[in-house]
Amino acid sequence: MNLQRLREFFIFTRKERNGILLLLFILLLVLVMDLALPYILPERKYDLTAWREEAIRYNAEVSPKEGPLKERYEGEFDPNSPSLTELGRAGVPEGLATRWIKYTQKGGRFRKKEDIRKLYGMTDTLYQKLEGHLVFHDGMEGKNVKINPGKNFKKELSGTGKIDSVATIPKIVKKEFALVEVNQADSAQLEALPGIGPVLASRIIKYRKLLGGFYEVAQLREIYGMSDELWSKASPQFAADPTVIKKIDINFLSLSELGRHPYIGFRQAKKIVWTRDTKGRFNGLADLAILFTSDSLQHLMPYLETREGPP
Repeated sequence: MNLQRLREFFIFTRKERNGILLLLFILLLVLVMDLALPYILPERKYDLTAWREEAIRYNAEVSPKEGPLKERYEGEFDPNSPSLTELGRAGVPEGLATRWIKYTQKGGRFRKKEDIRKLYGMTDTLYQKLEGHLVFHDGMEGKNVKINPGKNFKKELSGTGKIDSVATIPKIVKKEFALVEVNQADSAQLEALPGIGPVLASRIIKYRKLLGGFYEVAQLREIYGMSDELWSKASPQFAADPTVIKKIDINFLSLSELGRHPYIGFRQAKKIVWTRDTKGRFNGLADLAILFTSDSLQHLMPYLETREGPP
């Protein structure tokens, strides 16, 4: 009985046999086409030489460079009052030298040599080369004078060497803060503002690096921990220079580089790369309108550029 049932599994009707033969024919046809397709439609070869040259040139421009500091360089300069010529001879890149001078011209000061490491674009290698050439001409290196107000203090009269009078320190009514350019400020400058502690200052700098800079002060409200109360206190002390923003070229950056930008994300980055690879490079920023909403594109536009290059 069981043997009879087993035999029924191997008995096919004519329609079933025809269906099996048709399926085998289709599988054989697919296999033959797969083997023959490279000969029928040969793969198109593209000359990527010009594109590679453009990519190398672009990466060379946007990548941070260190100036050619010579081992025999023996000059010295004050980090609080450098000139563009001095920094150039010391091997400081032009962009970093410009930011350095702007920082000092706006009242920024370094108390010790290590403070210059906070400058945006200063690498450990470049700092080690510059360290031996930094000299503080005002003699204030390492000094940090603080006045702690109190009710009374004893005043020593000059010439007598005796303490014979008591004076009162005037109470500070309101502390004035210098305007801070948020794209150039280091952590020390940010922490000097009301309500900005080390943690929030670190978040501001980290978010600034991800964005490539702030084109308006209002972008600081996007940072975690910037409450409405804190914003109302600190915002009048901020300024943003949009000319120093580091822009990105959507025709050359990789998926990971595009995805790290806060206003793009990896989901939109995939769409950008797919569109670029299948339909060709973007000829203008308006081509992105099909990938972003109008509000998202408005926030992103200040960071984008499309350079002329090979198709």
